[in-house]
Amino acid sequence: MQLPHDFEEYTKDLMGKKLYATLLQGLNDTPTISIRINPFKDGLNRIASRKDDGIIKVNELTSVPWCSDGFYLARKPEFIFDPLLHAGTYYVQEASSMFLDYVLRQVVKEPIAMLDLSAAPGGKTTCAMGALPKGSILCSNEPVKKRASILRENVEKYGHPDIIVTNNYAKDYAKARMAFDVILTDVPCSGEGMFRKNAFAIEDWSTAKVSECQRLQRSIVEDIWQCLKPGGILVYSTCTFNAMEDEENVEWIAKELGAKPIQIKNIAPEWNITGALKGDFPVYRFIPGVSRGEGLFMAVLQKDGEHTAEANPRESRQFKDISKKLHVLTHGVNPPEKKGKKIIPDESLSLTINQEENNYPRIEVDHNTAIKYLRREAITLPPDTPRGIVTICFGGLGLGFANNLSNRANNLFPQEWRIKTTH
Repeated sequence: MQLPHDFEEYTKDLMGKKLYATLLQGLNDTPTISIRINPFKDGLNRIASRKDDGIIKVNELTSVPWCSDGFYLARKPEFIFDPLLHAGTYYVQEASSMFLDYVLRQVVKEPIAMLDLSAAPGGKTTCAMGALPKGSILCSNEPVKKRASILRENVEKYGHPDIIVTNNYAKDYAKARMAFDVILTDVPCSGEGMFRKNAFAIEDWSTAKVSECQRLQRSIVEDIWQCLKPGGILVYSTCTFNAMEDEENVEWIAKELGAKPIQIKNIAPEWNITGALKGDFPVYRFIPGVSRGEGLFMAVLQKDGEHTAEANPRESRQFKDISKKLHVLTHGVNPPEKKGKKIIPDESLSLTINQEENNYPRIEVDHNTAIKYLRREAITLPPDTPRGIVTICFGGLGLGFANNLSNRANNLFPQEWRIKTTH
């Protein structure tokens, strides 16, 4: 792996020769593969029930120690051909990012309102929802329109009704006077932590980009700061190694905005999480070759002031009329679409964890039929299938809808979600 000279010189000076040599070795190793199951869809048992014909083998899973729902895989399967993935049974996420689960379980003890500010493709959003106390509500936002559509798809597949997906900028949230107990700012960065997985990240790197990212990161945090309640928690994270975007920004947030860093407790030595490389604030670094995952930096800060929690944050007025203030893409089960005389249910109804809301007949299909359905091809359903709209299911979970015409079934799976590969 050929790294930029300026990166090598700076990072070697920051880490020291020994740690930098370990990083280089890690960057040349094969990346680990990991998944996080969906606890709201009984993910692990759904995978286990597949037994020998499953793409993921339960006996090949080993636990990610800082996330109870996270598992390393012994090999990389072709996830795209697993209907359980499309049903939201699990999410493919690199293990370092799952540290958010451990953080939230430690600092949040009651139902809250949370914002994931730059959330696409949805890994940290769904990780957070699995960790938050019941009764919490989570706004999952992505400012880039194309990425926001991917976020919407992954959140709808996850199926939890208390996640609201929006397509806005931080300043829009500030203008709307939204208020949150916890805000995650997984800010755009120079991407050094992705060097092992993405060759373009190396090509795109420059010292100018690092400086540009530092300015942008501070601007984003400053814009959203007023939306964090007094005494609220800010989780700041990047997927980069340099201190300019990491420790220096944490110090800036503490000094300029008024916050104190929080120490996360009971971190086991064998997790091999690295602390601060500059300054003495408590921060958490995942470095390839040291910890088992990709590059990640995370810090947890508490805003000055006394925190007051709402008894039922989901019922807060600010979320009742949120669509009047922000661009909401999806929230729970979306309304059906009327096409002539027909009422076509929204895909989200087939995927919600609250299946008591779905009155359409459930038709279980085999793996081959499920893949045809997910490719949006024509499928043939069992002879006793009722005419009209039915829910296509695999492994007991909904994949989407079809309109059964007895001799054939019209495939209603979203065109933009279909499996496109012809392999």
